[in-house]
Amino acid sequence: MPLILHHLELSRSERIIWLLEELNAPYEIKRYKRDPQIRLAPPELAQKHPLGKAPLLELEDGRVLAETGAIAQYLLERFDADHALHPTPDAPGRLKYLEWMHASEGAVFLPFLMSTYCEATGLKDSLLDQFMEGERAKAFAHIEAHLKAHDYFAGEQFSAADCLMGFQLDAIAKRGGAKDGSALKAWLDRVHDRKAYKAMRKVTDAD
Repeated sequence: MPLILHHLELSRSERIIWLLEELNAPYEIKRYKRDPQIRLAPPELAQKHPLGKAPLLELEDGRVLAETGAIAQYLLERFDADHALHPTPDAPGRLKYLEWMHASEGAVFLPFLMSTYCEATGLKDSLLDQFMEGERAKAFAHIEAHLKAHDYFAGEQFSAADCLMGFQLDAIAKRGGAKDGSALKAWLDRVHDRKAYKAMRKVTDAD
């Protein structure tokens, strides 16, 4: 039995599909639809893992791994022996790679996630949302400054950090945040032209 990625439509599990395609790793997709009213994951996901969230990676022996960063690390350790997508410990881009891999679920991602929650719960333009807007602006400026100095998040070479940062940056672009001439727009153009990114989009087009 191949690896099974439990994928929720319109979710951050897109990033693991992209990484799997970059690694040319064998996998199957198990798709889940959001509840049309509350837009949350269906209860079926909780049958696979107590948190009931995607992505989940089901291994060949039936064990299930949660958390995007943990899944990415597992896949890289297993399928990227030549370190094409994750720098070696002594590589120049290693520290930036680690920082952005974790920022994709931490300091950079949280303000944008809170924006979604505020909008969904009628708190848009609330005091909370205004506070998080300052955090979003700080994160965006940090991203833009880094991409002005480097082609990719680990430096001048594409890495798994780009895959993990991709979901939120695509979301920023959809909201009009990737202006022509910006470093973010140039990065998006580069990664959108990758064969694996296009393959991921073919998978998610069925969501």
